[in-house]
Amino acid sequence: MASTSKVFIGIDDKVIELTGADKEAFLADRKASTDAKALFETELKTKQDSRDSALKKLADIAGLTKAELDAIL
Repeated sequence: MASTSKVFIGIDDKVIELTGADKEAFLADRKASTDAKALFETELKTKQDSRDSALKKLADIAGLTKAELDAIL
C-alpha cells in the first residue's frame, strides 16, 4: 500500500497545498538541502578530526600542553 503525503506551504497568511510538479520540485529541493547539510557536517567533522590529530602530534613532539597550544593558536 503506497503512502501519499500532503505538502503544505505558507505564503503570507495563506496555506497552500503543493501538488504535481510543484510538490516534486519542493521535495527535491528539500532533499538536496538535507544532502548538502549532511555533506557539510561530514566535511566539517573530518577537518576537525584532522586538526585535533595534528595538534596532538604537535603537542607530543614539542612537549606542549593544551594551554600552550591554545596560546599559540
